[in-house]
Amino acid sequence: MTDGAAALSAARAAKRLNQLWNREMQELKLRAAEIESRKDDPSQYEGMRYRLIDSTLEVVGHVGLEHLTIRKVSEHAGVSVGLVHHHFENKSNLVYKTFVYLIRRVREQLTAGRRGIVDPVERMKFTADMCFSDEVMSPGAANVWPHMWSSSAYDKDVQRLCTAFSRRLRSNFIWDLRQAGCDQTMAIIYAMQAMALVHGLWIEHRVAGTMSISEVLGVFHGVIDHATHRGWKTSMMCYAGINH
Repeated sequence: MTDGAAALSAARAAKRLNQLWNREMQELKLRAAEIESRKDDPSQYEGMRYRLIDSTLEVVGHVGLEHLTIRKVSEHAGVSVGLVHHHFENKSNLVYKTFVYLIRRVREQLTAGRRGIVDPVERMKFTADMCFSDEVMSPGAANVWPHMWSSSAYDKDVQRLCTAFSRRLRSNFIWDLRQAGCDQTMAIIYAMQAMALVHGLWIEHRVAGTMSISEVLGVFHGVIDHATHRGWKTSMMCYAGINH
């Protein structure tokens, strides 16, 4: 082979390698673009994330949080382990996102339900009921809640999440108590008692097993009635007097 022919052959080989490289890079770019498009498409990216979180709750309900693994979640969801890792960095990240999901769900349901209730006492009772709803007390969620609260002692992100949720819930109770006729000081005191009931009654029912859910709600509603009866009755009498 002449020098010219060898040079031409080398040039063609280099061109071919360059074409293959460009094609490979193009495919990588397309895959990256597909991943990014999924992140912007709730029906694909977010839908899969929620599906994996639902599977996480199902798995936790059967084996407990301590035995949860990415593989068990992938098997329950019918997807690859790699896909789970694509949405969640590791087990800790998956558990944290499950915390966020649960709190968001409760907050959205509380907001939507409270909006349509005019009577502040009934609003408080609805709020109490939501803290012990079937969804909150489902096996998976019920196993996750105590872990979330205990994790807040050493995980700052979880602590911020729990603090924000507690403040919002207490603020709802204070607002309703003020609407029911309690002064600011008593509204704060009764709201703090209500928050203690949320946690205490939850433990009595779910952990100790000493109370049925009907007994839990009966006690909570009774405390609300006791705290608001006089203030609410006086408020209604004043309202009736003004409008006569």
